[in-house]
Amino acid sequence: MTTTSLEAGTLIIGGGNAGISLAARLLRYGHRDIVLVEPKLTHHYRPLLSYVGAGRARPRDIERPQQDVMPRGVQWLRTRITGLDPHASTAATGDGRRIHYEHVVICCGSGPDWSAAPGSADAMLSPSASTNYLVELAPKTWRLVRQTTSGTAVFTVPDQSAPCPQAGQKILYMACDHWRRTGVLGNMDVVLVTESDTVFGLDAVDRRLEDAVEEYGITVHAATAVTGVDAAEQSLEITGPRGVTHLTYDMLHLTPRYAPAEWIRKAELHDSRTGFVEVDPETLRHRRFPNVWACGDVADVATSKSGGALRKQTPVLARNLLAVRKGRPATARYNGYSVSPVTTSMSRALVAEYDRENRLTPSVPFLPLLKPSRAVWGFDRHILPFQYWHSILKGR
Repeated sequence: MTTTSLEAGTLIIGGGNAGISLAARLLRYGHRDIVLVEPKLTHHYRPLLSYVGAGRARPRDIERPQQDVMPRGVQWLRTRITGLDPHASTAATGDGRRIHYEHVVICCGSGPDWSAAPGSADAMLSPSASTNYLVELAPKTWRLVRQTTSGTAVFTVPDQSAPCPQAGQKILYMACDHWRRTGVLGNMDVVLVTESDTVFGLDAVDRRLEDAVEEYGITVHAATAVTGVDAAEQSLEITGPRGVTHLTYDMLHLTPRYAPAEWIRKAELHDSRTGFVEVDPETLRHRRFPNVWACGDVADVATSKSGGALRKQTPVLARNLLAVRKGRPATARYNGYSVSPVTTSMSRALVAEYDRENRLTPSVPFLPLLKPSRAVWGFDRHILPFQYWHSILKGR
């Protein structure tokens, strides 16, 4: 394979929410020399996967051709990054290019770390387990929910490595509502396994979700991690306050732990504790390499990863990057804001907004967003996707 060279003022790695919205914002701010690397030809609005898994959205509702969302003026390379040398400010791609950059922004997200719970990847191939975190498996979740009419159904929520980890609770409550409506909930043992010390981890949100837990008769294993899966035996190994125990299931919805791409570790850009890109959590600039930046799910910003968090990160990163390019200090700050919508039924939801100190930070203080309502459900299911395609991806 012949190696070709390319120069980039700003190299953006990743064409998901982070990469596209950041590129669009930089263009709006007048920065034109942008190269974006993204191999996928289809762009997905991932928050709707919970609704696909609950039969409240169709797979085609969540996708658009990548070329339709790519900002005009960006040079799009349809390949993937295979390595990065932060000392030489160069990146290597799968199609043999070598890109020399002035600044690089890593926003390529993360992927399931199946090794964190041995056997979990095999479970996803079995007929009794699924996850809404993978585009190809969300329809399977809805089939399992409809087919399950008795026995034990287990839903898991991992640590903060997963993007919007509490989305694992959305399918839990929507499935319970479906089983109640079809008259089989009384035949079910429904179990939530969560690594949080409480149902959600914030007192105000816990109080609301504990009502749903009691209403549906859900058993909660808090401060408990899934450490192994036996697909053949339909059994989970869980580790918590009672040590290592086993839990059998008839249906499993697993939210896996997540990890960044291996080339990030090889480039020594990661935090040794978390494995994610080591940035100043306020400026989003790398702590050791001043022309390296990161945002979104791949960045270690000491707060819950979510699309709502990203909406606050991209303006900060764009302003700081352009300031540094002009020889000025990076003064914009990201305060750790994140947001987790949680459906409590097929027609009601709440929204929890908080910062990295787990303090509630409501964006509209006079609206009761922590109270489950049809209005919040409609906002999460319909309004946010519209905003995503028509506003957020355009850098607004």
